[in-house]
Amino acid sequence: MLFGESVSRRRFVRVGAAAAAGAAVGCSPAAAPAPGPAAPSGPGADPTTWEKQWDDLVAAAKKEGTLSLVTTIGNPFQKAVAAFEAAVPGIKVDHTQLIASQFAPRVLQERQGGIHSYDIITTTYGTVPLTLIPAGVMDPIRPLLFRPDVVENRNWRGGFEKGFLDTDKKWGYGGFQEVFQAIWVNSDIIKDGQINIFDDLLDPRYKGKIVSGDPRNHGGGWWPATTLRLKRGEETARRFYGEHGITFSRDQRQMMDFLIKGQMWIGSGAVNEPILEDFLEKGVGKNLKYIAIDELDNLNHGSNVLYCFNRAPHPNAAKLFANWVLTKDGSAVWSKHAETNSRRTDVSAARPANAPNPTRNLLEIDRLGTGAEVEEDPGPGEGLVELTCGLREAPETAHEQRDLAGCQRLRYHSL
Repeated sequence: MLFGESVSRRRFVRVGAAAAAGAAVGCSPAAAPAPGPAAPSGPGADPTTWEKQWDDLVAAAKKEGTLSLVTTIGNPFQKAVAAFEAAVPGIKVDHTQLIASQFAPRVLQERQGGIHSYDIITTTYGTVPLTLIPAGVMDPIRPLLFRPDVVENRNWRGGFEKGFLDTDKKWGYGGFQEVFQAIWVNSDIIKDGQINIFDDLLDPRYKGKIVSGDPRNHGGGWWPATTLRLKRGEETARRFYGEHGITFSRDQRQMMDFLIKGQMWIGSGAVNEPILEDFLEKGVGKNLKYIAIDELDNLNHGSNVLYCFNRAPHPNAAKLFANWVLTKDGSAVWSKHAETNSRRTDVSAARPANAPNPTRNLLEIDRLGTGAEVEEDPGPGEGLVELTCGLREAPETAHEQRDLAGCQRLRYHSL
């Protein structure tokens, strides 16, 4: 199934079930089984057994010598990968950096040509279950996780099982969690105290001055749009997204450039913080300021949900990385360099300002379940059904990743 092909819910479930039935082990090798160990999983594994198996796994992974890892864009992930290479000498990371919606078409095209290039992806929650799992590209991550210090409930806020975000509790694991900061403003234009609550954003003076990530595309645009709809209702969401002259884009750098230069004053789901780090290192972007809005902010696992590919070229390296990044030491290293917060109880928040705050009433957006359905004329009350026709696309991006034809309407809902 090509990325962007219209997907009915029935087909999504049917294809997903077929993919699940065909996935016997996590990150299965592309050809003959590699000489790695068959590790036990679950709490209570014999420590002496798992330690021997871990040593064997490290040796097998170093024999492969390479890990083919996919992450999102930004310097923080380059630093995190370098830290992994330093922590596990002998394994070189073949690092691909793309946002999930751009990576999905690539991997599907490669699979059609019989190419199996990737081992592990750490990404946002939505694109993999919506696109790559139904296409039969992925294996469950659960069989890979076997170290007692990884699967022990007390080591995780909310317990180990809470990290499995899919209803099958096996495909992807979220070992990191953060507050998604939706609203950023150009502080040269929007002064302190000018915007404090969501209703301030509806002021007519901001009409045509807001840029947003595309709510049809799972990620930065979809998260705040869905959060707003669930918290304030469809009419408020339609008023904000459909009647406020918002410009939509899927190009993160372009949206941030609009904000920095003052072409747009306010961004919703428009600022990618790893990319912001790139801007700041170049001396630009200091005028971008975050404003906390509970109707648009949410809790999610960022770009750090672990998934593994089937027919992986380096299955032992994939298994090693999946466990390492969830250990105390690995989680601390990754959260520090990738600029996120570990869910582990024994790892301090690397970014306290983005850590879950019990005083804020925020939705755990990627725990709601995710599905996509395209209909010609869905009825009222089914989500953001009027946001796909006549959107103000940012210049030069209207043609990019066009996953809907004409005025077909995409609605997201809980499975």
